[in-house]
Amino acid sequence: MEVTNNERDISSCTTAADINGGALSLLPPEILVNIFSFFSDSVKDLLLCAQVNQTWHHIITSFYIWRTVKFNKFETFSRFHEILQLITKTRRNRALDNWSRFVKAYLNVIKSPISRTSEEEYEEEEEKDVGAQISFTKPTYFYSTKFYGYFVKKLDLSRIHRKNLITEEMLRDLFPNIPNLENVNFYNCYTVTDRVIEKLTKSCHHLKKLKLFGCTSLTNRSLYWIEMRCSKLTTLNIGFCVIITPNALQSLVNRCKELTSLTISHCLNTRAISLIPMIPSLRKLDLGISNPKLTDEATNIISRHCPNLVYLSLSFSLITRLGLRTIGRGCRKLLFIDLSGCYLIDDEISDFLSYCPRLKIIYLNYLLQISGKSFLSIIKSSQIEYASFTSSKILEVSSSIDLLPPSSNEERSCSKIRKLVLDNCEISDKNLKQISYWCKNLEYLDISLVYDMDDRVLQDLCDRLENLKEVIAKNCYGVSVAMQDNLSKHQRIKFTF
Repeated sequence: MEVTNNERDISSCTTAADINGGALSLLPPEILVNIFSFFSDSVKDLLLCAQVNQTWHHIITSFYIWRTVKFNKFETFSRFHEILQLITKTRRNRALDNWSRFVKAYLNVIKSPISRTSEEEYEEEEEKDVGAQISFTKPTYFYSTKFYGYFVKKLDLSRIHRKNLITEEMLRDLFPNIPNLENVNFYNCYTVTDRVIEKLTKSCHHLKKLKLFGCTSLTNRSLYWIEMRCSKLTTLNIGFCVIITPNALQSLVNRCKELTSLTISHCLNTRAISLIPMIPSLRKLDLGISNPKLTDEATNIISRHCPNLVYLSLSFSLITRLGLRTIGRGCRKLLFIDLSGCYLIDDEISDFLSYCPRLKIIYLNYLLQISGKSFLSIIKSSQIEYASFTSSKILEVSSSIDLLPPSSNEERSCSKIRKLVLDNCEISDKNLKQISYWCKNLEYLDISLVYDMDDRVLQDLCDRLENLKEVIAKNCYGVSVAMQDNLSKHQRIKFTF
């Protein structure tokens, strides 16, 4: 029996990787990079492809095709910078080498004797000779300068430790090699200067999200480059950029008509509140920790001009219950609100929830007191999924009717809250019992530093909350060591003491 060529080729393969990846591995690296770029949104598929052969593994595990580049260590970022520097040098050398070979070939052509008198024949001969003598097939580095970093759309340096080692020159060298950036996060990178922003906006013309929180060296000059070159900007975070003035921000707002997210916390909030009417498309607004503090006047402006807000932070402001009611009536699409430190809102929370039927997340941290009525309205709510009361004081429920447990399991199932944070919260055992009564769907509970927590109350929470999966109970001095050892072996709930 004769063996065909195809069968002979397959029989000569020693592994499945040779059969599956052998033909594709013959493609140029640039073609493979383009092919793998279509899988860049699926990390699982890419890691499977990386196991086929060494060529695929080298392409996928490099920085070629990843759309998001995050760094947790300075050493990794430094290595990335060194590779880009090598590629830049290689690109320059290749250009000079190709140009020198072209010039030499051209000089050889014009020095050769002319055998024809016709000018047209001479031009044809010249083109033929040049094409025959110039060759651009000289081997080069695999790191293709044309595609390296071409697919990167998000650069995140927020998690790098030792940010002080990142220099201005290192940052400025990045951007020419990653021209298609859309999302940049420089959280607390205080080495970011106006020169860095100038280089960023000059090299990357597709920027949509720019997070500069904590970049304290930035001035109005940076906003000038952003407004002149980033007209499609949708997200801007300049929190803690204390040197920037409201006039510069106003000029940027006039040009960036597509802005939907603005964070100006810890700086120029009070004066910048007048700019809000100029941004009708806003969906996220962070005005937290202003100095001087925001008042009900600001809530009137927000309510009137930002009906599409889904995220709002007014932390540590002087708004009252009237201001909160104004926000609820004007911003009915809210999904998230941060009222931490707003100690003048009293017990308006229950009415506020009725105004915002889509609200899912609420922060009520660092409050001098929260009424029992407001606390119950949150844990019984059919809309709130996450609530945080860190370092707040929750008063007991005054009405005896409100202390009654739910009459049926269906009534108990109405509560949608899944995550509840009571870290360092002053709360009574009666209110803790209300959690066990109403929060049937609760999955995560943080009760660290809750001094009224004891063995009996904690055991009651574990028994009644059938969907509870994780409990953080650090420094709960009322819980005995024996109880901690017993609960650490719980089969359903993960405890952290």
